[in-house]
Amino acid sequence: MNILERYIWKSVLSSILITWLALLLLDRFFALLAEFGDTSPDTHYGSLQAVYYILMGVPRFMYDYFPTATLIGSLLGLGNLAANSELTAMRAAGVSIRQIVMMTLKLGLVLVLLVFVLGEWIAPRTELAASSFKLQMQQKQLAVSEQGVWVKDGDRILNIAKLWSEKKLEGISVYTINPEAGRIDSITHAVSAERDTSGWTLHEVERKTILADSIQQEKLAQEHTDKLLPEQVLTIAAVKPNQLAASELASFIRHQRDNELSSDRFEQAFWQHFTTPLSTLVMLIIAAPFVFSFQRNAGAGQRIFIGIIIGIVFFLFNRILANVGIVYGIPPLLSATLPLLVFLVGGVWMLRRVH
Repeated sequence: MNILERYIWKSVLSSILITWLALLLLDRFFALLAEFGDTSPDTHYGSLQAVYYILMGVPRFMYDYFPTATLIGSLLGLGNLAANSELTAMRAAGVSIRQIVMMTLKLGLVLVLLVFVLGEWIAPRTELAASSFKLQMQQKQLAVSEQGVWVKDGDRILNIAKLWSEKKLEGISVYTINPEAGRIDSITHAVSAERDTSGWTLHEVERKTILADSIQQEKLAQEHTDKLLPEQVLTIAAVKPNQLAASELASFIRHQRDNELSSDRFEQAFWQHFTTPLSTLVMLIIAAPFVFSFQRNAGAGQRIFIGIIIGIVFFLFNRILANVGIVYGIPPLLSATLPLLVFLVGGVWMLRRVH
């Protein structure tokens, strides 16, 4: 049985990897063509920078496309075994459909762990690095480093360690420059800043004012200011939910709830960290009925077509329900897991009808 299991794993896994690579190459090729439209001689963002940006985004798209690659790849892998009558021989030798499906699901569990690692620790960081790189190349008043975002705004230079959203900042430092004297007039540090309709509220503020013969220090629990950052900087530099790991999302969600602020987009992204890897198993379950029933004698082209159609339907259902959930107040956990549950129930139902 171990030899048989390894043989099935090899057939299915090789097909999944080939499909995964094909989807990535196709997507990145068209993404690169579109990215060339953002290059400009007036900035440092040229063709080489566009290629680097596209390559840095590969882990994110590896993560997003993996469920679809699993579906198409498993259809091809198991379908090839069926076309060569190998599945028929296995069943004649006493191996049931249930056992074959369980063998593929064991492979799925390994893939789930690998995809979870990719989505939790690799994809968010590379995507954040890619967007930071592009931002730095295109915006002359911005610079991004390991210390956060640096912004030049008139006679002020600001450093934000974490720009969570357009309403929440963390680790703010403001350096006020005196251009005539050629020196720094004051340095203001704040642990965090929150935005409301009246402006920004800075928390745990510490200010050092540099005088001619001394330094004056001042500490405030809170301080209000009408303007902290240029509006366009907030729009383009704010961290996106898919650029955060699940642990970072959980921290941000707690903060939003403690302050009675909306966190639906971030909750949606949090649950997708778990539903996306699990959808790999669901895709394997869905593939089995097509192979063991009316897809037994189908060609590779038909299997690819069916896999693409199901993958597109799942992708669209997932995206539409996520957006509808945010607009109409559907609980993020429900809107994130409902597509997975619907396809799981459908896959199990079809599998039970296979004999």
